[in-house]
Parts: sequence; structure tokens; C-alpha cells
Amino acid sequence: MTAIALLGSGEFEPWARPVDKWCADHVNASSNRALVLPTASAPEGDEVFRRWGDMGVKHYEAIGLVPEVLELRERADASKKEIVDAVKGARIVFFSGGNPGYLAETLNGTPFWEAVVAAVTAGELALGGCSAGAAFLGTTAPYVAGDSLDHWTDGTKLLPQAYVMVHFDMLNKYVPGLRDLLLEMRPKDTTVVGIDENTALHGDGEHWQITGTGSVWISANGNALTPHGDGETIDLRLL
Repeated sequence: MTAIALLGSGEFEPWARPVDKWCADHVNASSNRALVLPTASAPEGDEVFRRWGDMGVKHYEAIGLVPEVLELRERADASKKEIVDAVKGARIVFFSGGNPGYLAETLNGTPFWEAVVAAVTAGELALGGCSAGAAFLGTTAPYVAGDSLDHWTDGTKLLPQAYVMVHFDMLNKYVPGLRDLLLEMRPKDTTVVGIDENTALHGDGEHWQITGTGSVWISANGNALTPHGDGETIDLRLL
């Protein structure tokens, strides 16, 4: 069974433990290894990268998994044998927050990402991502520089119909009008998946559940945004 979790914010916090445990319980992995990738934060420096890695280790130890932080900081790292080989047999891989566009440009078309996609679609590896780690899985990903949008880049398109918007409930508080602006930028014929902070959408790519304190907002086929809250299930083909 495919197992995917998209978090709007709040990775490695106690509220997210049931989500990651659900993911770990719904794949046929040969180990209990959890791969933690703070790659999206690499442009912010080693201290930030290490902090996210340490948080991930503590989080996965708390739910009985065996975590490992992968030193994947730049595109060349995604072709290193030891990085690619780490995917085999792992139970979950998780991408934490930072710069979505940087993460997409670092991983797209690399041996590491190809190994991840193959294992996830085979039901052998669960995939989780928060903030940047969720946004880069859809059609497009914003490359941010400081507090500004530098450019749009291709997402990984693991979820080829999805335009993933994270921190959805806070966007207009960060910058007035930002949410509407980003909604106007959605690529044609995509499904908007807006995920509030401390909220997760998790499922098999077609059948999903919402967990957390906020809502997941869906707009397909040009329809109005519809919120779905904690405990709700929805049928939505994204994979």
C-alpha cells in the first residue's frame, strides 16, 4: 500500500506522531529505519540543518523507529552511492521544511529521488513531507530567497495533479493578500491542496484522512475551496 503524508507545518512535534506511525504501519518495509532529510533547509546553513535533523531523530525514536539523518545537502549528494543505497529497506523517508524550490531542484531527476519514488509506489517505503517537503511533491514549487519568491520551478510531480499550498491558514498573516495571489498562480487543471499549519493530509494517494488542529482545503475542477477537518476522510486522486 502506498503511504504518503503532507503536513502544513509542525514536523517532528508530538501532534504529528500518529501521522508518522500511520505511515510506518502501512508499508511493507524490511526494517524500521526512518530517513530524515533536512535538505530543504541546507541553504540556511549547517546549524539549521543539524537542528532539524536532531528533531527528526528524537521524533522517530519516540515512536519506536530507528532514525538516520541523510547528509543530502546539494544535488551532487543525491547521486552518492551511500545516499541512494540508504533507501533500500527503509520504512519511512521524511523531508522537513525550508525552501521548496531548492528541494525540488536538488532532487528532481537524481538516482536518490528515483529510488524513493520506486520504493514509495511499490508500497515498500512511506513518504512524509512538511512545508517545503510537502510543497515540492506537486506540480510546481516556489524557490524562495529570504522572504521573497525568486522563481517557480518544477515540482517532482509525484502528485501530478496537486498544487500544494502549505501554511494555508497563515499566508495572509505573513503577507496580506498572499493566499489569493498564490491561488491565482495555480497551474491550469490542477487540484489545489491547501494545508493549514499543524495539520496533515495522509493516505494512499487516492483515499485520505485529515489529522490536526486546522483544515485541508481542496479545490478541484475550478470549484470553490472546501475545508476538511480533523478525522474526516476524503476520496481524491492525486497520485
